[in-house]
Amino acid sequence: MKKNIIEELALHDIHRYGSTELLIFEKRMERYFEREYDRWRGNNELPEKYGISSFKGDIAKQETHIESIQHYDKDFKIYKAFLDKKYMVYTMAYYGATEYLPEINNEITLEQAQVNKYNLIIKRADIKDGDRVLELGCGFGGFTSYLLEKLPNVHVTGINPSTVQSSYLKEKLSSKDNAFSNKNFTLIQKYFDDITEGDIADSSFDKVVSIGVLEAVTNLEKLFQFVSRVLKPGGKTFHHFIVSKYTIPQFLNAENTLMVDYFPGGHIWPFPEAIRHDRYLTPVNSWFVNGLNYWKTLDDWHKRFWNSIDELYPHYLTLEDVEGWNKYFSLCKAMFIPNNGNSYGNGHYLFEKPLNKPRLKKIK
Repeated sequence: MKKNIIEELALHDIHRYGSTELLIFEKRMERYFEREYDRWRGNNELPEKYGISSFKGDIAKQETHIESIQHYDKDFKIYKAFLDKKYMVYTMAYYGATEYLPEINNEITLEQAQVNKYNLIIKRADIKDGDRVLELGCGFGGFTSYLLEKLPNVHVTGINPSTVQSSYLKEKLSSKDNAFSNKNFTLIQKYFDDITEGDIADSSFDKVVSIGVLEAVTNLEKLFQFVSRVLKPGGKTFHHFIVSKYTIPQFLNAENTLMVDYFPGGHIWPFPEAIRHDRYLTPVNSWFVNGLNYWKTLDDWHKRFWNSIDELYPHYLTLEDVEGWNKYFSLCKAMFIPNNGNSYGNGHYLFEKPLNKPRLKKIK
């Protein structure tokens, strides 16, 4: 990185990755989150006690969802600068830290860690070659790319409302240098609430997968009803998203946190919340994924961002943009690292659609 750019940014109180000033800020934020996690340790109260419900409203609040999607619609070159080079994955990578063994393997590259995550998801979601798979929020198509390399007879339909990401996927569809083609991938550029039976017929898919999506979902019940509609009887659905181990009231709604600037309308549900939704789908298994994996992912992104700063600033980023991304990486890292990653991480959930009609239980 160019020294004069680093010095210029420092004059505006924007400090590079690894600098003393930034490390001090990150450590302060880490201590803040650790106190909050300890404050709410063991709190198993339902979100309804705090005025938030995952059973009501639209799948995602349209006005805040549109604002949140803007985070994914920054210039493509920004994402290219810090994401892994092959799959452009904008979700947690897997460096081997578990709930019971909170240690990361620092020898694993970001690229390999994203592949590790995909292999884990394919195994837990029980995806087989020949399956028809629906991916909710398919991003830059990383999971589809890897899935088609590993299981070439799979057909994937991806839903994505992001203009930047959808444009990238459309370019991939027109290229002959990758596993994508119009025969094995279909893109639907819409919000979930706008999907109709004309877009996706009933009982169309063997598997439905989401990776880093349900944080943006307000009504999990309505989403799972949609998933049940499009799944074949006996089909399975797998979801990977950020969760807190216990109920932390201020995290239930992004409007109450610093993250509102990046993900308005977002929710961090407590780990047990998703399996309350068993009206349309039967819970099969769930796993808490240690947050150190996400801390390491963010740290690698942060480092790559600064290694490319002379390409990004001032061509694609203003001073305000650089400060925003810098704080975003630091803030997120500080959220995942406390308590060895066992307070705040990712949840993995596997559900199955019953072979008979769904049970119409009273909503809890």
